[in-house]
Amino acid sequence: MKTIKALVIGLMVIVSFDVRSVNAHAEEIKHVVTSSDTLSKISEKYFGSTDFVDKIAKDNQIDNPNLIFDGQVLKIETKESEGGIKLIRHNKVIIDQTPKETKAEETVQEKQVADSQNTPDEVTGKVLYMESTAYSSDPRDSLGGGTVTATGQNLLTNPMAVAVDPNVIPLGTRLYVEGYGEAIASDTGGAIKGNIIDVHFSTYEQCIQWGRRTVKVTILD
Repeated sequence: MKTIKALVIGLMVIVSFDVRSVNAHAEEIKHVVTSSDTLSKISEKYFGSTDFVDKIAKDNQIDNPNLIFDGQVLKIETKESEGGIKLIRHNKVIIDQTPKETKAEETVQEKQVADSQNTPDEVTGKVLYMESTAYSSDPRDSLGGGTVTATGQNLLTNPMAVAVDPNVIPLGTRLYVEGYGEAIASDTGGAIKGNIIDVHFSTYEQCIQWGRRTVKVTILD
């Protein structure tokens, strides 16, 4: 009898586990932000696409999805009981309950993208999407680069400057950086390699507010 009871209990545990694996509420993972992270990359890592940036921001009460900091701990809910979110583990889809009727949601997302691209200045030119950090000539910024750029631009009198990798964007190029404005690629930096830029601000507070984000960069000339 004990053997039969043990088998029954074991089967109940297995059945219970299988049901819970499908119907459980959101599974939470802790992610510690590093200097190379963006919400887009985090969304891609845990969900297999960049469509969940807004969800991650909402779950972590982040007002500005472009603004996250090194060491920040984010909770990542990789599955919901309703809504059909894919559970990704080790780059494999474990559960896929994605709803088929998503046209209305896609239309809203497309409209939001279109609205974000309609800038007041309506700038035109070659477009790059790059990671952006910020630096300043403020003495409180320990990573600041002084008051004169690599091309000789005086940041005290002309603070609008962008540090670039000259192999990607030549020095002297006129740029329009989304959320920053028009500036000249007039500086370089040891950490500015490849698809990354560093925009200059006059104060350290502005750098903190800017954080690290992905921006649209338009080459004006």
